Amino acid sequence: MEHREMEYVIVIAQEKNLSKAAERLFISQPALSRFLVKLEQELGTPLFERKNRQYIPTMAGELYLDTAREILCLQQQFDAALRSLIQTNRGVVSMGTTPGRGHTILPHILPAFREAFPDYEIQVYEEDVETLEGYLMDGTIEVAFFTMLEKTRLEQKRYTCELLSREEIVVCTPRKGNYELLAKSEPGRRYPWIDLKYLENDCFLTLKKNMRLGQFAATILEKYQIAPRVVELSTIDTALALVARQYGVAFASGYKIEEHEYAQEISVFSFGDQPELWDFVAAYKNDAQLKQPVRQLIRLVSEFS
Repeated sequence: MEHREMEYVIVIAQEKNLSKAAERLFISQPALSRFLVKLEQELGTPLFERKNRQYIPTMAGELYLDTAREILCLQQQFDAALRSLIQTNRGVVSMGTTPGRGHTILPHILPAFREAFPDYEIQVYEEDVETLEGYLMDGTIEVAFFTMLEKTRLEQKRYTCELLSREEIVVCTPRKGNYELLAKSEPGRRYPWIDLKYLENDCFLTLKKNMRLGQFAATILEKYQIAPRVVELSTIDTALALVARQYGVAFASGYKIEEHEYAQEISVFSFGDQPELWDFVAAYKNDAQLKQPVRQLIRLVSEFS
């Protein structure tokens, strides 16, 4: 059972249609049909029944699929274990974080890590959270640093989350304008409070929906029944640059917002019935045996958070 052969059969079973399966596999439908005929002839038994224009696995097909999935799973486990072994022997630590967070923490923690472990190489992946979660699961990275809502952190079981800090999500407006006149101080809030309804006529600069802050923005606008103009962007730095140029307003993490390069040109407000908080975490696989350099990396990030 070759790797490619098993993948072809699995995709046919998933799609139940040769044309759709061929499209997913980036081959022609006749080529996939010839492959299946040849494989069934070699095995001496059909793997699929053709019913109502659908390809339904036979008993032999189900046996083949179960075995193929086990083999591919073992292959993935082997690849991840081998990659980890090679990294350990070479003195490599692999980490991931989001671009916005990387811009803030990496200039501080990487020099400190190199000083503590001069013989170690550190591999950094800056991606969205969904991609980082995939990298954690397949062993590409050993630890990831990102934000998530507390409810998500407590409910998800795919990986371990070590809480490093809790941050308020704020709304940022241009410093020029009358926004401060619309806000008021409230006990227990770090920033002046503003009613989001006052901002409904502004353009909201949000991150894309595959990013946590973009998902959060969509949820908040729906929660408070606000339907402003929305422009989706790829980085929070771009959003804040546009806020500073009076193009719109944006949600952002309050984490070190006062140190941002545009801090003097934006105003920061709290909003909502209660402060909107999310958790900054170090995430790693549930069964991970973290080596000392990874533990040190987590400690450095925690101290800077």
